[in-house]
Amino acid sequence: MSASRFGRLSVNDPRLVHDLRRGRDPSSRIVARVRAFMAKDASEKR
Repeated sequence: MSASRFGRLSVNDPRLVHDLRRGRDPSSRIVARVRAFMAKDASEKR
């Protein structure tokens, strides 16, 4: 999955990964949404 697709699907922000790589400090809300997305994606693949 591309970085922009990940950001768009997880938090509706296609620049999320790019911004994080450049030093953006995510809010706790963003972190929670990304973790929930990753957990859901992992459970669907089992």
